[in-house]
Amino acid sequence: MARRVSIKDVAKAAGVSWKTVSNVVNDRPVVRPETRERVERAISELGYVPNTIGRELRGGPTHTIALVLPELSNPYFAQLAQMLHVAAKERGYTVSVELSLGRGEVERAHVRGRISRPVDAVVISPEALDPVEIRDRGDGPPLVLLGEHLLSAEGVTHVAVDNVEASADVVRHLVERGYRRPVFLGGEAEQRSAGTDRLAGFRAACRASGIASEPERIAHVGAWDMAEGRRAVLDLVERGVAFDAISAANDQLAIGALAGLREVGLDVPGDVGVVGWDDTPGARHAHPALSSIAPDLDDLIAATLDAAIGPGAGAQDVTGGGAGVGTEPDTGAGESDGREHVVPYRLVARESSAGPRR
Repeated sequence: MARRVSIKDVAKAAGVSWKTVSNVVNDRPVVRPETRERVERAISELGYVPNTIGRELRGGPTHTIALVLPELSNPYFAQLAQMLHVAAKERGYTVSVELSLGRGEVERAHVRGRISRPVDAVVISPEALDPVEIRDRGDGPPLVLLGEHLLSAEGVTHVAVDNVEASADVVRHLVERGYRRPVFLGGEAEQRSAGTDRLAGFRAACRASGIASEPERIAHVGAWDMAEGRRAVLDLVERGVAFDAISAANDQLAIGALAGLREVGLDVPGDVGVVGWDDTPGARHAHPALSSIAPDLDDLIAATLDAAIGPGAGAQDVTGGGAGVGTEPDTGAGESDGREHVVPYRLVARESSAGPRR
């Protein structure tokens, strides 16, 4: 097996000290341009990769953040992973993306720090954890919860949109455009989650608007994907539920709902208005273009990194040896009390909720 290229190999090839190589690797401004160019050429020719393992074994910072997501097939999570990777790199950190696939044992291992390679912090969008597992996680790494508000505990920060208020905004938006019989697509009945909060907001806004939210107006799904969105709409029609609007818990469900509505001959927005959540690229290119709740992802990413590694954390020495039809005003204050950060959002109104037939 070939020997790993060391920092000393690079120094010898470039005719400089290993400390100079370290300065180049960590982008310190103390190296003359011609020297930096020579070192970078040697790094490229030798295929040198900075070694963090020694520092990890000594218990020092790893400059790595674990991002634990339930899936990457959802465009929202894929976009989130890419944005976090880019922003973390600017601060001198790398992001290790881990998939839980909704398995509790995977999520528990990460929040407790019981994984093979140590990390400086864990950012997770949990599906299977309960509040007790957060409270009793022991001396795990700093933890940032995305979306799911399980419990405030030592070393835990929650970063998310106000799901209740944003969901209520969807109902108000639909009512203002003339829809009077909305249904909620994506209901959940288990522990508190983004889904249950969005359902709570839907119900509260329906009551405030004088709209009855009977149980049949809550369409429960097995997954937040397009197939379930289509299936849920076909089921509503088959059961004879009268509805003229859909508030979907995410864009994938909403896009699936659009397909189901076309299949049964219902026009959008003339017969049924539809609003999704996350404002993923697919929303802008759906037919018709999909209205959606758009979280401020730049704010979410910045708040997540501040909570995980500290505000303004920078590079460290790791050598170790779509435009819509219209928009609603911005809401959400972007406030934080140290353990809670509320991400701003806006409702991007497009053709799918333009109003019913007159």
